Amino acid sequence: MYIIFPCILLLLLICALLMFWRRKAIIKKLCCMPVKEKLCRLNELVRPFGFEYLLSQDIFTSLMDAWQRDFGYCWLYDKSADLFNMVFDCEPVCFDYKGCTWMIELWKGQYGINTGAEIGIYKADSLVSRNQRKSTLFHTVPDEDLPFFECTLYDRDIPLCRVAQRHWWLTGFRMGHYADPGQLALRVEITFPSFEMLHAFVRGMLDCGYASSEIEVCRQHVSFEFAAPHTRQPRCSRRIRAAFAQWKNRIFLRIYCRVTKEFCFTMDKLLYLYEYMPFAFRHMMHIRHKKSKRKAQRKMQRKMRRRMRHVR
Repeated sequence: MYIIFPCILLLLLICALLMFWRRKAIIKKLCCMPVKEKLCRLNELVRPFGFEYLLSQDIFTSLMDAWQRDFGYCWLYDKSADLFNMVFDCEPVCFDYKGCTWMIELWKGQYGINTGAEIGIYKADSLVSRNQRKSTLFHTVPDEDLPFFECTLYDRDIPLCRVAQRHWWLTGFRMGHYADPGQLALRVEITFPSFEMLHAFVRGMLDCGYASSEIEVCRQHVSFEFAAPHTRQPRCSRRIRAAFAQWKNRIFLRIYCRVTKEFCFTMDKLLYLYEYMPFAFRHMMHIRHKKSKRKAQRKMQRKMRRRMRHVR
């Protein structure tokens, strides 16, 4: 007994020294690495997660060919988001166009240790009534029907990110930042491929509760601000769960800032985590949790099969 205890202490001391030397070696390696090499390395690592890093703004944004495109959208995604530490305001705007029900949805809020915003466009297989929208699986649209999105996210009037692209799901995430959804505002500008699609979308906004004075239209271009949602939020019925998720987000954010305090840019912080704590790096990059989407999609498919059997 008198021998085992000192041996354990010695072993722990050796492990601590090895971790300390390894940490110093990783920091030195990153400091000597050229910026271009670090940028290429990080984008290689995050591309399988469906994102790329923009050094000019120190943010992450989604790829056009991201794997998330195969999953589409259903209401259960938003309903179950707080289970995966995603607490956001969402605004689904549905409109009828070309014999189908389309939807453009906006999101802004906290995604783990990321503050971010999203805008996505989806459509159903046919016309869907208002009562059926929560049980409908929407699909992503083909490239020829995609609008041009431009979004600027503000935290108390301070711009966090600006992204602009013709896209099916345009996003911007600032890692290492915390904000409650209510203190964020998203300035949105959309250029549609046709006047008919623009007018259908504006009618959908009016149906959601937007006033005509809140919408600016110029030719095929519409702009507005998404601050206070006009639709009922899924998290309103789960306030305690959402508050607990935000509490966890603050704790994880403090740990992240503490562990990566030697670096300023997210690029350096994540490369350091990849070398020093690979499991932490993988956890950081699940900005939109893959399992939550698969689980929600399976639930939606089961619900639709039950409904079809009931109709028969």
